[in-house]
Order: sequence, then C-alpha cells, then structure tokens
Amino acid sequence: MNSGLAGKSVYAFGDSIVYGHAYPHSFVDLVSEREGMPLTKFARNGATIAADPHASGGQILAQVEEATDIAPDFVIFDGGTNDAQSIFRDRAYAIGTYAGELDRTLHTMKRKWPTARIVYVAAHKLGSRDWGTQVALRKVTLQACRKWDIAIADIFGDTTFDTRDDAQRAKYTFDDLVDGFPGTEGSGTHPNMAGITKFYVPVVSDRLQQISPR
Repeated sequence: MNSGLAGKSVYAFGDSIVYGHAYPHSFVDLVSEREGMPLTKFARNGATIAADPHASGGQILAQVEEATDIAPDFVIFDGGTNDAQSIFRDRAYAIGTYAGELDRTLHTMKRKWPTARIVYVAAHKLGSRDWGTQVALRKVTLQACRKWDIAIADIFGDTTFDTRDDAQRAKYTFDDLVDGFPGTEGSGTHPNMAGITKFYVPVVSDRLQQISPR
C-alpha cells in the first residue's frame, strides 16, 4: 500500500489491547506491517494511566519515560481500560486522578518527542467494564486530547464494535489461545484477529494517513 506511511517509525504504548494480551501481535503490529512502518512496542498487559498498586502492568507514563529520546514519526497509545476497573471495581482512585495523570502523560510525550504525531486509540465499547465509568473516562480523555492536540483513532465512536452485544463479544474477542492463536468467546475486552482486522486496523491506518506529513 502506497499511503505515504512506509518507512515512518512508530512507538506504541498502553495496555493489553496494544500489547495483544495472550497473543502479542496486536492491531498496532498489523498496522505497522500493512503500512511498512518500523514498530517499537512498549505496551504492557494490565497497564493503567493513573497509579494503581494492584494493577499488574504499571503506569503507561513509565513506559514513555523508559523509551528512547530519539523521536519516532508517530506515537500510538491507549489507556483507560484498566483504569475503569481500578476506579469502579477497586475504588483505587477517582476520575480526577486519572485526568491528572493523563495530562502528565501527554505532557511528557509532547516534551520528549515534540516532532512526533501522537494518536490516542479509543478502544471499543466494552461489555466487560462499567458503562458509566467508560463514558466518564471517555469525556475527560477526549478533553485532554483536544488540549494537547492529540489525534484520535476512535474505535469507540466511529465503529459498531460493542461487546455489550453478546454476539459481538463471542465473535470478536478472546481470552485464551486456540492452537496458538486468539480464540473466540472472550470476556469482551481483548479483540481477536477478526475484531482487530474488521474494526481496529482500518480506523488506525486511516487516522495515521490523515495526519502524516506529506
């Protein structure tokens, strides 16, 4: 595909949706392969935007701080999926704490790589998370992205991917591998290859092309 993205570098940060969960070949890997973009992936399963001592993946800010100072052409990241659990289920912190840490994360990205185009990937509508918490997190996240001039690849808003629908949950998400590959009948959180290719890859690729320097 001659989209103008070939050869442009990308760093990827976030949680298991970016990492890939049990199959570390996520949507960002497929996008980078499709577009011919060298990828360095820093995402970790269980990562959060705010600090939750019980979250398994640490903070996404730590991923950014540990990455090289050499600027990529693009930064792709997600966040909020595990924060929704920390906020609603575990009462580890409040929405305002998340908002403050997101602001700090975006400020760090902008300061560290001022020339990079940054894209926030808004995950699909999750049947596995409290709906009100998802909506509240989305509101403050979009506000922060506007403030810092962050592009959005909006799976949540621009696709029909919604695992509150049990048929979609079963068809498009996985928890475990089957013969070494993502299966089906997942909890609704982790997109399998069908979910990735149908919903994530087209939206993310299109957004990168839209903001790519010509």
